[in-house]
Amino acid sequence: MVRGTLLWLCGALIACGGKDGGPDAAPDARLEGFDAPDIVCPGGPKCATTGDGILKVGVGKRIYTPVDFETYTDENNDRQYQRDEPFDDKNGNGRFDGVWLFGGGRAALGVTTEVEARAMAFVEGDITVVIVYLDAIGLLAGDMDLIRNHPSLAGLDIDHIVVGATHAHDAPDTVGLWGPTVTSTGRQPFVLERLYEQAAAAIKEAVTTAQPAHMVIATTKLINDPQNPSGLTDDWNKDIRDPVIFDPTLTVARFVKASDEQTTIGTLVNWANHPEVAHFDDSVPAAINAHYPHHLRERIENGVLATQSKYAATDLAGVGGVTVFVQGALGGQIGSLRGTHPPGPDGTPLTRVSNEMDQALGTNAAAKALTALAAPEAESVTSLPLAVKSAVYHARIDNTLFHVAFLVELLGPHPLVGYDANQALDVGNLPWLPLRSTYIQIGPLGIVTAPGELHPELWVGGYDGAWSWGYPLLDNTKANLPRFEDAPKPPYMRDLVLAHAGVKYPVLAGCAEDYVGYIVPSYNYALDPSDPYIVEAEGDHYEEVYSLGPDVEKHTVHPILQLLLYR
Repeated sequence: MVRGTLLWLCGALIACGGKDGGPDAAPDARLEGFDAPDIVCPGGPKCATTGDGILKVGVGKRIYTPVDFETYTDENNDRQYQRDEPFDDKNGNGRFDGVWLFGGGRAALGVTTEVEARAMAFVEGDITVVIVYLDAIGLLAGDMDLIRNHPSLAGLDIDHIVVGATHAHDAPDTVGLWGPTVTSTGRQPFVLERLYEQAAAAIKEAVTTAQPAHMVIATTKLINDPQNPSGLTDDWNKDIRDPVIFDPTLTVARFVKASDEQTTIGTLVNWANHPEVAHFDDSVPAAINAHYPHHLRERIENGVLATQSKYAATDLAGVGGVTVFVQGALGGQIGSLRGTHPPGPDGTPLTRVSNEMDQALGTNAAAKALTALAAPEAESVTSLPLAVKSAVYHARIDNTLFHVAFLVELLGPHPLVGYDANQALDVGNLPWLPLRSTYIQIGPLGIVTAPGELHPELWVGGYDGAWSWGYPLLDNTKANLPRFEDAPKPPYMRDLVLAHAGVKYPVLAGCAEDYVGYIVPSYNYALDPSDPYIVEAEGDHYEEVYSLGPDVEKHTVHPILQLLLYR
């Protein structure tokens, strides 16, 4: 992620404190946890009742792919822009204004797939809530608020909009860490303005087209052999950080017209997997790409032929409508790198990371989703009570690298509280991030958000190997092994979602409501003793470098548990 040359900045900037001062920057009285949710529907002043109890669902989608953007000539074929390389100066300002992608110094030279905003609105009585996911590696709270407060949404009386990112690595940089140089942001105004506008348009379409709906819902596990839970998952993805604990469940909820159950309004699909493999294909120029979520959405809508996936026993008809992909608990590292081999269209395993692998992942997952929806086990639901609860809480930034990134304005907009900006940043005077998490229940479907890349054991538990799918739980020869005696005890987040009356289908919506990097559990948190947050500790501890700090579980997950317990 952030390149090591930021190290020299840390001492100089941290000693200076922040740029803004005044009494408003003083520490807050209430930081850890929260007193009560600020949104509770039904029952809140703006969402008192469910009215006639009829759920209405609407969808919208918009492309925000930058158009006619500047490109350069990669003379040394290193897939990174160098200042002496020629570029197409379309706006005549003498500066290269590229579309920057994850990895640092990587400017897009083309478009592999469109990047989109896809929204689904739920309306019942006084309650209106929207879920919108964008193809982006992550979005910070300030960008989310600019979407929520977009002028085009005025007057729609939306109680809350959950904004999430699919975590697509080759989408335009919305976080800011991957610009042309280590001290230059990758956030481009022309990209962001289009993103805000198109996301708001998708939300508006979803709300204004909402109509009475029923639901067909199903789950399936993306494991090699559905009959053998110990048969591994390397046709799909793996957990490439010990301990090996992850949730391979794909949940798919199809919302159909109440007046015509053969007509789809929209489909919500959830799976945990890093959208990234084509990013690591050094044989092709850097290009904008939504990765496998693009293909998953398209194939659920349009169908999968038997010649396109081994998981389509026969040609599978698409369901139409608009499919919204919701990312899952993908932290540490749930992905399709390092030894996975998704089957291609003819069943031949694909071992080279490429767009072909992205396409196979999405197509195969779509085939599994369509098959699950058509199976006898799929549940048709007509009574769909809607409920929402949402709370603001805070998490402390211990990570020196993050301090620097905020201070030099690499990152997107985000309020910082709980510290004195006129004083040096140090133990006892560290900034806190206001965060938000939301729980939405739609009949038997329960969805809870996490503001980053949640490590799956914080979702499911699984310290006994019950969620390891035949892989060894850990390699005992590695350094800095997990301290299982300190692992959190149940109930876990998934358990508490299922504890809500009527919930049968639990969903973790990752990278939603904010983006704080990896949410690493404290029992398995290790920092390099000499250069914490700059150099990763020995063993499987890459994620700590891009986490808020050792208390990220306490500050981020414990409030979510508190929210899930609230009645």
